[in-house]
Amino acid sequence: MSLESRGGLVIDLFNELGYDAWVLGNHDFDWGPEPLAANLERSKSPILTANLELAGRTPESLHAAWSRLRPWILKEVGGFRIALVGLITPGLGFWLPEETLGGVRPTDPAESMAKSVAEAKAAGADAVVVVGHMGWKFQDDYANPVRELLGPAKDVDVYLAGHSHQNRPTWQVDDVLCSQASYHGIHCGRVDLTFDLATRKLVDKRAFTLLMDDRFPLDPAVMQAARPDLARSDEELSRQVCRVKQPIAGGGRRNSPLVNLLCEVFAAVLAKREQPVDGVLHGSFGTERIDAGDLTVADCWKILPYDNLLVTAELSAAELSQVVAEDAKEKKSDRTLWPFTIHFDAGGTPTQVLHRGREAKPDERFRIACNSYDAQSGGRKLMRLREILAKPAGKRSLTSIDTRTALVDGLLDRGEI
Repeated sequence: MSLESRGGLVIDLFNELGYDAWVLGNHDFDWGPEPLAANLERSKSPILTANLELAGRTPESLHAAWSRLRPWILKEVGGFRIALVGLITPGLGFWLPEETLGGVRPTDPAESMAKSVAEAKAAGADAVVVVGHMGWKFQDDYANPVRELLGPAKDVDVYLAGHSHQNRPTWQVDDVLCSQASYHGIHCGRVDLTFDLATRKLVDKRAFTLLMDDRFPLDPAVMQAARPDLARSDEELSRQVCRVKQPIAGGGRRNSPLVNLLCEVFAAVLAKREQPVDGVLHGSFGTERIDAGDLTVADCWKILPYDNLLVTAELSAAELSQVVAEDAKEKKSDRTLWPFTIHFDAGGTPTQVLHRGREAKPDERFRIACNSYDAQSGGRKLMRLREILAKPAGKRSLTSIDTRTALVDGLLDRGEI
């Protein structure tokens, strides 16, 4: 549904439900600056994000719709003024290409939050709630620096978390009460603030989450608004793509039949669209196997769950070996550089690069395809690839071909696998 409407349906539902505000997340940028600008215009409620900039300028200079963006708002609830401050994850640039971000970049969330909180308190806020697209992790990371953000924070009472897909009803970072209500609407979160009526001081704060199971009927207004999109989505997802003759195994760093299939399909689709490549770097996103039988669009979406575009670039054999060596340090990765073979010595240093069985010279260049997430660093796991592609010699090109469409189209061409 979101792919077809470029997120428009979600905004329509926000409008239907009367949300007071919402906060930008990384997936709001998936379809590029134009669809995002359209969604900002479409929203009836304010969009909160304090830590964004465009090359030193304010987001308002991007598009008129960005004037809808606010760092914080003040809402009166029960006679008390509650400030809502919005933040986005600082990880954007490590996942999304510049073309998709449209020049927008996240700034330091701590600095932006401190400025917004100070402004809100000066405006008379009785309590401050920070709503961040950064969430619970057992340890902070570059995309979710929650403890680092809240530990030294002043005047923040509550932090509502997201992004990390965790159900964490309540936890504390110093004096800040934190809560995260899962994802996909699986849980609903609630925060209760208690004030002293005489002094207007916040005296108690509590949070919990509630599982949205079959005890709760589906909202009729939401279902009515979404029904046409749901019907189109169901029809598309049930469409048969190809016939799988026998199970195809996934997993494993080398010679995974599933990963090899993905790479072969991407290369074939690029060649068909007159953008041929010598190889493909890709992984499986954790799919363990494809069962025999009819494969549908829905199955393809499970194999490739993210809205990534294909990127092409030129790398030397020496650079390819560096990228593969870097990825080899990631124990959970099953990325494969197809149809290359790279030999390593006992210490993990690449010693030989073969392309379709032929030894490649270190300076020999090859045109390689990968997805846009990996091209941006794969979540800071492929920083060498990011560095190489940033150089003019890399001739990096972001195609208009998304990986899921490429998979569907490529398998339709095959008919049977």
